Amino acid sequence: MGTIIRQTTELAMHIVSAYVNPGDVLVDATSGNGKDTLALAAMNPAQLYAFDAQEAAVQETIRLLEENGYGDRLADSGKGIPADDGLTGCRIIVRQLAHENLCEFFRNEAGAEAQETARPLTAVVFNLGYLPGGDKHITTKTETTIKAVRDAMELICSDGLVCITMYSGHPEGRKEKAALLEFAEELDAAKWHCAYISMPNQKNDPPEILLITRKG
Repeated sequence: MGTIIRQTTELAMHIVSAYVNPGDVLVDATSGNGKDTLALAAMNPAQLYAFDAQEAAVQETIRLLEENGYGDRLADSGKGIPADDGLTGCRIIVRQLAHENLCEFFRNEAGAEAQETARPLTAVVFNLGYLPGGDKHITTKTETTIKAVRDAMELICSDGLVCITMYSGHPEGRKEKAALLEFAEELDAAKWHCAYISMPNQKNDPPEILLITRKG
């Protein structure tokens, strides 16, 4: 692992990779600048969904994927999974969608073809806060994030993972983190494993990771 512990987002992706096998179905629920989406694409899933509420984030994610050789993997992002798009192997669907609408997308918008062939998700990744380089006043919100995490937990398979990178360096982020940790503490231990990774000797509110797995 080298010095990966210094980089919280890279550590989160390293943990996710331990849960993923080629051919799995993965979701980046907050694609932001696309770096997590790119890391998930490298894990060779059968299907990868990347969502973000901001159009700028969607376009940046698509740009990064194309620049790194995944342009021919991009399915028609406006229509869920096309019934016959000619793609084999990994399909990547990038869509402007708020993270709290995950369940609605998979139930109602992905289309009959997607629902008939749907498999539970192996991993759902959240990288909270604001878009790097964007408007810092536009952030994920506590109430909608809790709903999104609940939905992700409903969608993952046995031994699947919800990985949440939290940022408490701004007021909404502190509120969001506190609510998420309280939520995790109250989960049924017979059904869920939870882990919380922080960096206690680092200043300036470094990112932290919350992991939730469904017991098999």
